Amino acid sequence: MSENKFSPSKSLTSTLRVEELAKRVISELGKKSPAETRDRVIETTVWIANVTTTTGNYVQSDVMAALLKRGVSRDLLIDCCLPDAARLLGDGWMKNLRSFGQVSLGTVRIQALLQDLTCVWDNHPDNEQAGGLILIVCQGEDHTLGPLVLADQLRRRGYSINILIGAEEEEIINVSNNSDFDGIMFSCSGIRAFDDLVKLIKNIKEKSENLPPFVLGGKIVDVLEEKIHDMIEVDLITKDLEEALRFLKPKNERAIRNRIERAS
Repeated sequence: MSENKFSPSKSLTSTLRVEELAKRVISELGKKSPAETRDRVIETTVWIANVTTTTGNYVQSDVMAALLKRGVSRDLLIDCCLPDAARLLGDGWMKNLRSFGQVSLGTVRIQALLQDLTCVWDNHPDNEQAGGLILIVCQGEDHTLGPLVLADQLRRRGYSINILIGAEEEEIINVSNNSDFDGIMFSCSGIRAFDDLVKLIKNIKEKSENLPPFVLGGKIVDVLEEKIHDMIEVDLITKDLEEALRFLKPKNERAIRNRIERAS
């Protein structure tokens, strides 16, 4: 199937907030990145938003093949194009440019594209060097694309990730107790999920011992702003992945030394 079959209509593309998308891409990639790369990322993002909401025949393998021919690296597709395409869909719904059904369908297809792009890291040679992390997404959380992107970013940095999405509290507590992890990361975007998360963290701490540091991130940080620090008991609250990893690095190094000592 040719790539032209997936070309978005000009009228629909013009309704999307491409100017804001361009600002975000420049911010993410930096002004020093080649303009050609930035333009390709923007065009691909709009293309994804349109093709995943098409009412015509949608074949996942054909769309993936066309996507990979657009000249954007796998990492940029995951870090920029797919998340921003999902944002465009949400923005279109808020402005009554897309129906809820279109947005829901597009989001499911975008997540399927992410799963196809995600590499298998189970036997990655650097996992032991970087450490292991638990990534938890609570029940009641409506958005899971962001945590899945985060998991891929962490694996690229050599971390072994145990991701729990919508798991029961008992399972989360068992994993926290029975595994030798260097940090537990929580991803949260909405108030409803946040209320459940506050209770979950309290119960984990009451029923577990020798826990690693807790790190909270996600859209909820912007929603609650500074008052969030008085509402939940975690060691670090940040949306900056690099800040989180810098915070965890000393703990990771000590944990790795302890593992080596126990194994010797």
